[in-house]
Amino acid sequence: MRKCILIIAYILLLSCNHSSKKDIEIEKVVKKESRPFFDSDEIDHYFGNYTLESVIDFTGKSKRSKKQQELESLFVGYFPDSIPKKDFGEILLNHNYKKSNLTIKQQKQIENIFSEKDSLQMNAYACVPEYRDIFIFKKKEKTVGIAKICFKCNRFQIIGSKIDTQYFGLGTELDKLHKIVRPNEKTP
Repeated sequence: MRKCILIIAYILLLSCNHSSKKDIEIEKVVKKESRPFFDSDEIDHYFGNYTLESVIDFTGKSKRSKKQQELESLFVGYFPDSIPKKDFGEILLNHNYKKSNLTIKQQKQIENIFSEKDSLQMNAYACVPEYRDIFIFKKKEKTVGIAKICFKCNRFQIIGSKIDTQYFGLGTELDKLHKIVRPNEKTP
């Protein structure tokens, strides 16, 4: 009886080791086949240092200007819902978003994060998005994609990708992205 248990345990141990090697090989294949969301040669990052309270008038007492409405829609809403004809970077600068100076290395890291994944993303959000970080993907100086990120609640809006972006936004990816664009700040 003891010999049978030892043989079964040995077989299980060998099969487990074999399956982990196979999993690693599959993981390598998935990484090789992943495609970036955007065919771009430049990535711009903009940061808006706003709070939800500074953008939205919760009392409803003051009349909002068109510019204030646009900022609100940009910061917590779905503006833009397509690639704007007007230079989107200029729109962000008009709303006091600050443009970061990204290195080529940082742009490559960001491109890797904004790529096709085969993962299980759960869409459960616990807050109103605060899109402080906005990425503009360009090809030959023309905007081909926009990604708005809320690191606080891991929400995002991606515009212009021809690839399915539903699996984007795993906590580990967003943590990496946060460390790239705001290395001196603690992850929320």
